[in-house]
Amino acid sequence: MLHCLVVDVLRKASQMDLPVRFHTIGVMALLLVAGVSAAEESGHDDASVYYVRHAISSGLDAGDEVSQSGYYRATLQASPRGAPQVLLAPLWMQRVDAAGKSHYPLDLEPGKDDRLLDVLQDGFVAQVTQEGESGPLRPVDQKAWSTLAKKAPAEAEIVLAGYQAPGLRPVVLPRTVAVGDSINSWQRIEPYASFKAKLRVLEVTPTAVLMDMTMAAAGVQGEGRLVVQRADGMPIELRMEVSHAATRTAPASLHRVHLADTRHDLMLHMAEDLQSYVGYVEQINHQLQRPPFSNPSPDASAYTQQSAALAELEQYMVGAGALPALEPYMGSLWIPAEDGSGRWLAIGARAAAAVRPGARRVQHEPVLMSRLHGVELLDARGAPIAGLEAQTVTRTLFFPEKYSAAQNELNFPFHLPLGAPRALLGQIEAVRMSVDAEVYAFETSETLATGEHSTLNPDATVLWPAAHRATLVQGRQTWKEKTGLYSVVVPLDEDGNEMPSEQLIVAPLKPAQPTRLAEVPLAWENSLIPIRTEIATGRPIARLQVRHYRWSSVPRTWIFPMYP
Repeated sequence: MLHCLVVDVLRKASQMDLPVRFHTIGVMALLLVAGVSAAEESGHDDASVYYVRHAISSGLDAGDEVSQSGYYRATLQASPRGAPQVLLAPLWMQRVDAAGKSHYPLDLEPGKDDRLLDVLQDGFVAQVTQEGESGPLRPVDQKAWSTLAKKAPAEAEIVLAGYQAPGLRPVVLPRTVAVGDSINSWQRIEPYASFKAKLRVLEVTPTAVLMDMTMAAAGVQGEGRLVVQRADGMPIELRMEVSHAATRTAPASLHRVHLADTRHDLMLHMAEDLQSYVGYVEQINHQLQRPPFSNPSPDASAYTQQSAALAELEQYMVGAGALPALEPYMGSLWIPAEDGSGRWLAIGARAAAAVRPGARRVQHEPVLMSRLHGVELLDARGAPIAGLEAQTVTRTLFFPEKYSAAQNELNFPFHLPLGAPRALLGQIEAVRMSVDAEVYAFETSETLATGEHSTLNPDATVLWPAAHRATLVQGRQTWKEKTGLYSVVVPLDEDGNEMPSEQLIVAPLKPAQPTRLAEVPLAWENSLIPIRTEIATGRPIARLQVRHYRWSSVPRTWIFPMYP
């Protein structure tokens, strides 16, 4: 598991002088632990929830980009004729127009939007041939679709284009696959026809296949990168850029797509665009190539690390004792929708998660991480409301010192059924979540002489690049493991005293030198990269004190009562 400190590291990375377009902290919740196999986290039967972002413009830097981000429930199944098909059900959507204004096309009201609701509630289906070619997207409820197409043909056309989730289709893999293999595949973006894509295998694991992708057909140019499940070819993560030439019925367009199966908890931030990845790597390299990392610094202010006393938690860690103090301050409420036509559900925690009385100002604020297993909407009797089943879309929650999330935000962890009647919504008196909360406790420490390695934490490796430097490398763990060790190092002088130091936590990124977006590693590729902490001191390090903290997943039931 990538622990709470890295949350703060990534947030601070977003504040560097980088052209970085980060999502909210809550999207980190999809992504801050090592990859979890689909078999470990099942959804609705064989369904998965996918995050999908689809941006459309007339070309690079055209200034007219329209983007749509949201969540879909996707199910791969056999059609009545035996061929595979993908069922797609949109769960939540945010559309940002060229002027930067947000719209929420799934904020629909029964009685007012019935024609559209009738189509969307059953979702869409796309047939897939044995060769992997995807057919056009079709609404499951053809009767409702015929009514919509007849009464509002322009709206019907927008619906098919808007909810197509391009790229969310299976890849047909050969029975045996090896690095270097070429695979012929297909992609499709409405309203254009299917087009061929050539895949080249980059990596093969027991459960996944990583490939790059090129598209070069009549009127189509593009490239991308994807990783799919070996079992069924469904994407774990896909990112592609596709340019379509103008046709008789559609203008020229550039499509940028990034999608990920939320069961795998991928950290999408540094996989979104080329500038984010390159800029962050350059900043880190620049820091490591200057004092106090390249050479000791004569300036005492260069060493800012603040370590806790031995056997105490670091300031960014949350102990089990903080949970009873936090939970009474959880709540939910309704807030007005931006357009004033409705309202959105919001949840929050109104107290700090782990601030101790008299504590000094910290470098990294405490963040409580938890794994969400289920959400129930309760009535005044404390019973789940029939017909108002919540759909979880993110599995990992973050509670910083002040936590809030609203239904119109990408980091909101669940969503209500489409078109839920206002009478049912009015019955909500509380939100109940079943979670595993990640808490820390000091376990033990050991002292290492120069060149020695930890004997207590097999996932921690200490490197000694220079006399004044040390590097701590720690492997990633998953939520499937209920407990584990996380280690912190404190440099000591010859007398055993703590030395002033500077420490730099490096976001786990696969080494690469990309010049195009297609070369930027996917978040899945980064998910197995260990956490790296660089330590620098002003004098040679005599020994390292390695402090081991036990993290545990503690089952909790959280109640967010409705405030008036």
